[in-house]
Amino acid sequence: MEGALSQTFILTLCFFIILVGLVGVVFPIVPSIPLIWFGIVLFGVATNFAIIDSSFLLMISILGLVVVMLDFVGYLWGGKQFRASMWSVVGAVVAGLIGSFFGPLYGLVVGPLLGAIVSQLIIGRDLVFSVETHHYIIIGYMGGTIIKFTVGIAMIGLFLWQVTLKI
Repeated sequence: MEGALSQTFILTLCFFIILVGLVGVVFPIVPSIPLIWFGIVLFGVATNFAIIDSSFLLMISILGLVVVMLDFVGYLWGGKQFRASMWSVVGAVVAGLIGSFFGPLYGLVVGPLLGAIVSQLIIGRDLVFSVETHHYIIIGYMGGTIIKFTVGIAMIGLFLWQVTLKI
């Protein structure tokens, strides 16, 4: 009985970590994909890899690493492509985070829009350039969020499938 209780606790803890990671996709307070990955790896370690094996962890690790790298490269490439400063990206992310407390529309559109424009104006860019830049930042942010959410759901789905096959 004690083993079943501890395994239930471990599974619950891992799912909590995974859920926090999934929430982090939309609210970029925490590293989303790395947390989902950590929850899955923690479950593997806690169960001595009896339920998920090293090949599954390798697949999940590669998937997570590719998404994190694409997200990072996408921001850098998009910013350079459209001459957005690093401050505009930071402004968009911070304002998106603040806006997310007021609802998804504010977190995904209004916050990043205002954050990018205000940060560009603060560093001395003109309003026309600032407004033009924000479009690309929002497209990049929303595209990255959609990709991270999709891959996060895929990682969780594969994990659940693996767990239900062995339990």
